[in-house]
Amino acid sequence: MIDPLPLLFALTGACFGSLTAAMAWRLPRGITVWGRSACPQCGRTLGVADLIPLLSWLVLRGRCRHCHAPVSAAYPLVEGATALFWNLCPLLLPDPLSALTMALLGTALLFLALVDAQWRYLPDAGVLLVALLALVPGRMEVGDCLSGGLIFGLLALGTRWLVSRHLGREALGLGDVKLMTAAGLWLGPFDLPVFLILSGLTGIAQLLLLRLVSRDTKNGVPFGPALCLSLLACVLLPIP
Repeated sequence: MIDPLPLLFALTGACFGSLTAAMAWRLPRGITVWGRSACPQCGRTLGVADLIPLLSWLVLRGRCRHCHAPVSAAYPLVEGATALFWNLCPLLLPDPLSALTMALLGTALLFLALVDAQWRYLPDAGVLLVALLALVPGRMEVGDCLSGGLIFGLLALGTRWLVSRHLGREALGLGDVKLMTAAGLWLGPFDLPVFLILSGLTGIAQLLLLRLVSRDTKNGVPFGPALCLSLLACVLLPIP
């Protein structure tokens, strides 16, 4: 008999992906995340038929039903990626609560990475969600969880102070410090070296990729996406 849980997770993930894409667009622009969805070009309120994840974008050929303005392909990409990740979670983690926690973590990290990549800041709401998910009962010993958060946070804060003082400008945002603290809650104190190495390598790869596509990197690059990807990799692929 086919297990319906992965399919249910995939459908739920597509809906969460649609919400994630909308929040990543609205929140940095100061638009309420609770209001009805509307076309940013013509302002017409979108109906249910316009908001079906993936399907609406494909049926409408990537355009608004009312004014025919193009709709960014980022929406179906985020929806599809989130649906795929949610589908994999119950396959990798047989316990439904663990699978749901992992799915929500991946969604929160995707939201943070999207916002930081475009706007260079990490919303507190997303970081708080990552931290709260780390406190799910039974996931880790409370002592390891809290000590990890403390060590990661203090290291990030110390790095921010030292590097900023050396460069004469802010080198690590407070959002990165908060996200590293949340990462410590997830990983505990013993995975710190692996997380730091992976974050550094991911950050370097991100810098090289941006230079390859001729993006301006004189003012640095957002470090949030590297932290998000590294945390997810460490959680999914724990190293003994």
